Amino acid sequence: MPSVDKDRYEEGLSSYQDFALVYDEMMAELPYPVWASYVTAQAERYGIVQPGPVLDLACGTGIFLELMAEQGWDGTGVDLSSSMLAVAEERLSRFRTEPRLFCQDLRELELTAEFPLITCLCDSLNYITSPQDLQEVLSRVKKLLSPQGVFIADLNSCYKYANILGDNVFAETYQNSAYIWVNTFDQKSGICRMELDFFLRKRGELFRHFHETHIQKAYSINDFVDLAKKAGFSSIEVFGAFSFTPPAPDEERIFFLCRG
Repeated sequence: MPSVDKDRYEEGLSSYQDFALVYDEMMAELPYPVWASYVTAQAERYGIVQPGPVLDLACGTGIFLELMAEQGWDGTGVDLSSSMLAVAEERLSRFRTEPRLFCQDLRELELTAEFPLITCLCDSLNYITSPQDLQEVLSRVKKLLSPQGVFIADLNSCYKYANILGDNVFAETYQNSAYIWVNTFDQKSGICRMELDFFLRKRGELFRHFHETHIQKAYSINDFVDLAKKAGFSSIEVFGAFSFTPPAPDEERIFFLCRG
């Protein structure tokens, strides 16, 4: 594996160690219940119903696993950030059977169980900036998928990077945090570099500042499907965001359903 790809991946994801402190407040607007309902509905199309096992990759602070657990799913989560997993562990501790959490690099994903339903949501796979690494991740996911199981992932679209995220600046304030987000997007390489300055206040204290760099790569639909096939998936369906229809040209989020 070329060191530049390894360094870029680790730089892009290890940043979540600090981001875990503000993630839930800043991501509160994301439609996690819609994700949970959509995943459940797609799984039911293949006869996969709750209660049953679900593996969530790049699970973050466990919001999606919490929603799935409330529906009766038996959750397992994997994330590279120990800080994110610490928040997830606390969040999920209220359940009688707590979801199992593992701190792993997705390129080295290795578990002993098989799962009928595996997810990787909220554009987490866009952080895998090397196509060779992404194929390796997909190969490892394939090995963990039960026969007749389904892997559901969503990625930010090329349209979103080129027309919405790329070369733009975003800023937002919340009750106890704020951010300034500056993007640069290289059309040729498909790499989007995100420079984020966060400001965090805890219990009346002054705001504390920290800086992070997040790096993602835009993958075309054809590129992802090709990598999934090389990883061993024989059937890949493609849908627009939270829909059961093909993506539109200006779709911002693309869902992929992969089966063996």
